[in-house]
Amino acid sequence: MTTNLDKKIPLMEVFGPTVQGEGSVIGQQTYFLRFGLCDYKCVMCDSMHAVDPQQVKANAQWLTQRQIFEALYEFRSKQQHSTPWVTFSGGNPAIYDLQQLVDLLKNDGWKIAVETQGTVYHRWLLDCDVITVSPKTPGMGEKLELDKLDLFLGQFAIAGRYRDRLAIKMVVFDQIDLEAASMVFERYVRDAYGISASQFYLSLGNPYPPGTRDARASGVCLECGTPDLVQELVYRYEQLLPDIMQHPTLCRVKFLPQWHVLLWGNKQGV
Repeated sequence: MTTNLDKKIPLMEVFGPTVQGEGSVIGQQTYFLRFGLCDYKCVMCDSMHAVDPQQVKANAQWLTQRQIFEALYEFRSKQQHSTPWVTFSGGNPAIYDLQQLVDLLKNDGWKIAVETQGTVYHRWLLDCDVITVSPKTPGMGEKLELDKLDLFLGQFAIAGRYRDRLAIKMVVFDQIDLEAASMVFERYVRDAYGISASQFYLSLGNPYPPGTRDARASGVCLECGTPDLVQELVYRYEQLLPDIMQHPTLCRVKFLPQWHVLLWGNKQGV
């Protein structure tokens, strides 16, 4: 009989060390485990190679949790870099029961960050050090399922002392997204959930993610030598910032760029 420990999980990438690009852990040195498949398919997803089932089927390594741990251990041994952080990304890593992997990593001294949209809860999330929850704004092209988010965040509220490990991060492109972010802020930044304004982040969306017709990561401005994408992001940040600063609710949150996009554009594995 096949047990959960024997179940194969699609691993798309092991990479790093690099730095976290957004939210509460921006700038944190970390390795990444990128898992395949997701319960969403956002139009503006910047990791569609880990979401699209056909690409996952073609490119993933299907490994047990212990094999994933061993793959990370072997990868780190070749890098000669001692950061203790590893980030679970995707896709949506929370669709899998990763308790054994988390136990192996914690017993080996790792700190674990998780990136998820907050639609699927597992007990192993409580054993992680940072859980970044990214509800979807209209600009991402997916639905915002508040009933699922209520249940997800409610589990941390019940757990009590684990709530300070949460961060809510919403990707924003325009004023419509700001209103969606404001609604989420007003719903969850309250005593019942134990989430404070300091745990809420806005992240400037990448208007040209990989796979879009106009992915500008390789375009270069001949006058200044900087990528066109960087110029576009700086311009959009400047345009959106006044609306955030003047907003009665969102003036209390942090508005950050996606640092990895500014540095590397749409390059994978960084």
